[in-house]
Amino acid sequence: MSRIAAVTLALSIVGHALFLGFGAPRKREVPKVIERGAGPAVLAATDTFERKQRAQAQRRALVEQARADRAKGTLLLGRFVLDANRIDADEDGQIFEYENALSKYEKRLSDLREVLRDEPFIVFAVSSTFGDLRYHGRPGGRMGDALLDGGGSCEQVAQLVVAAAFDVGRGKEVSFRVYGKPGPDGAAHLAPMGKYDGKDFDLMTGSPAAPGGARVLPDDLVEVYARVHGLAPPLEGALAKKGTGNGAATSARVNQPNAEPERRSLASGFPPNDDGFPGSLPLFAERAIKPPMMAGTVESGADDAEVAAERARHCAYFLRMASLSPLTVDALRAESDDEDALSVEAVRVPNGPRLEREARLLRAAEDLATNPYVDAADHLLGYACMAALGEVAAIDFSLAGERRLAALALETGNRGRAGGKKLLADVNWKSAEGVATTKRLRTDFAGNYWLLLFLEGGDDVVLDLARRGDSDDWGRISSMAALLLYPNTRARALDLMTKFSRREQVDVMHEIFHAHDHLRPWATNYEFDVPTEASASAQTFFQVYQVFRRIAFRLWEGQREPSETVDAFLIDAREAGLDMAWQAAIIDYYARNVLGLYSQRNKGLEIMLALKRAMQYNTHPSLDPLRRQMAYIEAQGRLDVRTLADAFRQR
Repeated sequence: MSRIAAVTLALSIVGHALFLGFGAPRKREVPKVIERGAGPAVLAATDTFERKQRAQAQRRALVEQARADRAKGTLLLGRFVLDANRIDADEDGQIFEYENALSKYEKRLSDLREVLRDEPFIVFAVSSTFGDLRYHGRPGGRMGDALLDGGGSCEQVAQLVVAAAFDVGRGKEVSFRVYGKPGPDGAAHLAPMGKYDGKDFDLMTGSPAAPGGARVLPDDLVEVYARVHGLAPPLEGALAKKGTGNGAATSARVNQPNAEPERRSLASGFPPNDDGFPGSLPLFAERAIKPPMMAGTVESGADDAEVAAERARHCAYFLRMASLSPLTVDALRAESDDEDALSVEAVRVPNGPRLEREARLLRAAEDLATNPYVDAADHLLGYACMAALGEVAAIDFSLAGERRLAALALETGNRGRAGGKKLLADVNWKSAEGVATTKRLRTDFAGNYWLLLFLEGGDDVVLDLARRGDSDDWGRISSMAALLLYPNTRARALDLMTKFSRREQVDVMHEIFHAHDHLRPWATNYEFDVPTEASASAQTFFQVYQVFRRIAFRLWEGQREPSETVDAFLIDAREAGLDMAWQAAIIDYYARNVLGLYSQRNKGLEIMLALKRAMQYNTHPSLDPLRRQMAYIEAQGRLDVRTLADAFRQR
């Protein structure tokens, strides 16, 4: 060392010694920065950090043990998944009934072993053992929850079925197939596969496996779990999410209909691929596992895509107009008056098939509404179906105890209302596209466009279409019935009804009368609550409807003899003070329908006397075509389908 360096070092040592010994205080009081204990936010963050650290350590031990068991051939795959579920739930601070889930899993294994004693094919044994499971179209989720809830998503059900087959020694006959490309519903798909007749069968559809996808062996699920949680390197091309893997099953679909961040998924750990499952996954299916003989429709196949779209276009036939004015029941206490009545909506408790139909239609409606390759008319009907059916399905799923699915259905309805409102506001009805949309609604959706009443702004569209419709346009009749049933448009519809002929008004009454047909035995026909402030024309319509309602009841519900029905009608019409024109319109309606009914009976001509008596004192000219038709039938000496068809040409 040089002399200069040695001197410099010595001076430095002395200087620091003097400062520490004399310049710095011996005791220095530390100020109290934290006066109180840690706040809730700090404690919560600390607890979360500790849970994550503990969970990752437990996962590492679980995966290492599973790898060792796998190498020795002693892996219990179902228990591994349940242990993983318990760790994940603990990390998320969620309650998971591990012991209950394990007990149910062991029971399923025992049942599967019992079935396999007599059934050699795993595809049939699995469907027998797990045929009670329901399908829920909510991506992700724990396998253990599928055991506890009696059903789950494709991921939950696939893990359960494949793990059980593996644990009973039939692992070589089952596998997973993952379709990595998100479908129309925004989710990838994991399907359980079973060998049958030399081919892979999708155990959820009961059909041969759809083309494409990546095949994954049952015990590879250990490595899938490891990859999701950073305990194994990701596969080449995988966009693996580090850490929890929450929500990994969902895609970048704009609306994210089933995105539930709290639901974990192993999707990011499976082999990546761009193969999509053909069709969309429904929100609900009564039976999640099907044998090959029930090949079909838990997920819509590629050949069903257009069928599903067509079903969504005609959603109005499923919902019916009653949804615009639901049936209500006035509950009265003993010895109370009508003012104390409690009005409640009567809803039929749905069964499994109905829930499945609603779920399929709801998903098909959203597919149609968001399909970029269809026109504005399709989009509008799709959004309207979502809005109307979403609320109905939410109630039905609630009644069936499926509260989470009810919430998803309600969210779908809200998206439909929002999307439909925006689209209606954006349409320029005077533009070429707007004119084309109007034309398609009037032609292709003549009996369906009333469904637009469920969208904000849709009432103006339906009123305009009804106002401008042709006299022979049945869509005009059905839309007017819907406008009268819907309380929000009833007043405007009554004003518009004055522009309809009496015959057309009676046809509208027919549609209204049958609005609640499907709710038997509660209600067999619709009854108006007549407002006291109704206009004179409205009062006349309601008065005529009361008379019409009685004759329609005798025709359709009571199935009374024509002579009795005609006599009762003449009395009702006289007491109500109906003029000859209104009586003629109702007689014409009754005759058209009763002739059609009796044309298929041996003694059809017997009704002629009753119809003649109905017209005997009514000379209104609107009945002249009916008189000619009846004269033709009598001249032929018989009433059958052919004679009636020829008679109706006698205008």
